[in-house]
Amino acid sequence: MDHLDPAVQALVTEPIETRIYQFWPRIFVTTPTVELVFKELDRLFLRGDQARSPNLLIWGDSNVGKTALLERYVRRKMQKAEQEGDVRPTGYANIPAIMISMPTDNNRTEFFELILTRLGRAFNPYGRNEALPVMTRRLMEEVGLRLAIFDEIHNIIPTNDAKDEMLRQIKELSNKIRRPMVLSGTREAYSFISSSRELTERFYAIEIPKVQKGNDFTAFLNTMEAIIPLKRASHLSEDRMAEMLYNLSEGLPGRLSELLFHATVAAVETKVERITAKNLTETIYAQNIIARQGAARTLAPAPYE
Repeated sequence: MDHLDPAVQALVTEPIETRIYQFWPRIFVTTPTVELVFKELDRLFLRGDQARSPNLLIWGDSNVGKTALLERYVRRKMQKAEQEGDVRPTGYANIPAIMISMPTDNNRTEFFELILTRLGRAFNPYGRNEALPVMTRRLMEEVGLRLAIFDEIHNIIPTNDAKDEMLRQIKELSNKIRRPMVLSGTREAYSFISSSRELTERFYAIEIPKVQKGNDFTAFLNTMEAIIPLKRASHLSEDRMAEMLYNLSEGLPGRLSELLFHATVAAVETKVERITAKNLTETIYAQNIIARQGAARTLAPAPYE
């Protein structure tokens, strides 16, 4: 099992539930772009209380890995806070960073309910909605929040006055909590921010690109193969297999991970113990992609049967 990282070799003897289903959410591949984003998030995190806090927009195609890297960052900060002491002098839990997925129906009340829930406060449905922003800002101070991340921001791109109001609330929240804020969304979110002089002054942007074909994609596949607990080498970066995986995933890390997950499950269930062109393309997930793209465009000659 020299193809595996020593840290995961012991997993190959575990049942499939432990080896694949429980382990897979822990798989994360760090790329140069991910490292850049983590460093920038750390810079924002350390800025602290400022009259006009800096704000960041992280954008890229759907399934490019924005949510995964942001969740990982917040999880790291929370784990460190727990290790250093989980209670502040105020008596509240120490919550240095939170991440909220923006509500698709642009519901202002739900937006603040989500924040309060992340901050560990049960929301009173019989309370006054107009008090929610004040309550939220006060609780952010009490828990020691240093960074607020709002994902799926494209859900609230203004098309009417209600959505304009939601964006106004976010700007107001940023001003009053005096903490850096991060927005994450698709190209539509970037286009909207860029079209407004006011928003451009408030936010600077980092794009999360697709993994480029070539050395970057090969390195990504080699890292994945080393941490996927299969007993036999799959040779994912071999030219023809890499070509197939790139065509299917189109360089989207989220889609590539899901393709490999389904193929890995098939490899274990059939006792083949390696990913092949056959068990990759015969999964329902891959078949759906092939149907959308067209088989002739997607499939390269198979290196393994």
